[in-house]
Amino acid sequence: MPVSNNPIQDASVTPVVENVNLHEHVAQAPELMQEAQPADRVLGLSAAEMNDPNSIKVTVSDPKAPLVILFGPPACGKTMTLVRMTRFLKSEGYTVSPIRTFRPTSDTNYAEICEKFDETMNSNNAAASTNRISFMLVEVIKNGHRLCQILEAPGEYYFNPKKPNDSFPNYVNTIIASSNRKVWTIMIEPDWMDNTDRMNYVTKITRLKQCMRSKDSVIFVLNKIDRTGYVRSVGDVDKSAAIRDIKNLYPNIFLPFMNQNPITKWIKEYNCEFVPFQTGYYTSALNGFTYQEGPREYCVKLWNAIMNNIRG
Repeated sequence: MPVSNNPIQDASVTPVVENVNLHEHVAQAPELMQEAQPADRVLGLSAAEMNDPNSIKVTVSDPKAPLVILFGPPACGKTMTLVRMTRFLKSEGYTVSPIRTFRPTSDTNYAEICEKFDETMNSNNAAASTNRISFMLVEVIKNGHRLCQILEAPGEYYFNPKKPNDSFPNYVNTIIASSNRKVWTIMIEPDWMDNTDRMNYVTKITRLKQCMRSKDSVIFVLNKIDRTGYVRSVGDVDKSAAIRDIKNLYPNIFLPFMNQNPITKWIKEYNCEFVPFQTGYYTSALNGFTYQEGPREYCVKLWNAIMNNIRG
């Protein structure tokens, strides 16, 4: 593989680009709203499950279709990533729909989310989307073939900055233990959380890597790329500079994915991918935030990376 196809390796020789401080944007980003809310606002979970995450029951009824897992802490934009990718995939002729067997039939909350899935995906009210979708498994179908299953789940069950040492609850372990090929899309942002939280997040990612199988793969998704200084023009991003900055902000974040193959490690330093992404544009309105889709180019990049990893 040419060096130019390995941006993580290329970053080591690229000059540092000045960091962009995003703290002032946090209160304005609606994709941060849902996952930062109290547990009693998490839809798709019963009261007992919200009080005890280890009681959450899930079923992956298709053991063959790969799982694409949106992984990250609260307020990292997983829900709006699902919204944007769903819209993009449907515009490209794919069928995207909820998998109802993922949760017990007695779960009326999840059933309601499934019923309103299309309505939620098409809504331009960002707050409504993030408030409605927080725990969902969807399928992506093309020409009658299920290509993959995408999981979006509350970020606090993956990594909670307030409880960084918590173990994964049982349902996450169920996902990890499933025989499906998995593509872990790990969400990151520049200047995100404080230094201690970022270090703890890196530790959590390292623990996750230890749970992966050899056929699993990882894509680091740099969300909110439009709020950085790395965008030359729409879809044209200085990836090397962005990765170098992420390596500084999250020391050793890529280390667990170092390529140990004595032959290929000189060409490809890490066995993971790095994709810049933008969910969309958000405008303050009387009823919350109005959502407009982000550039198609970023969806193409993420979907291509997902498909490349699914095909192996």
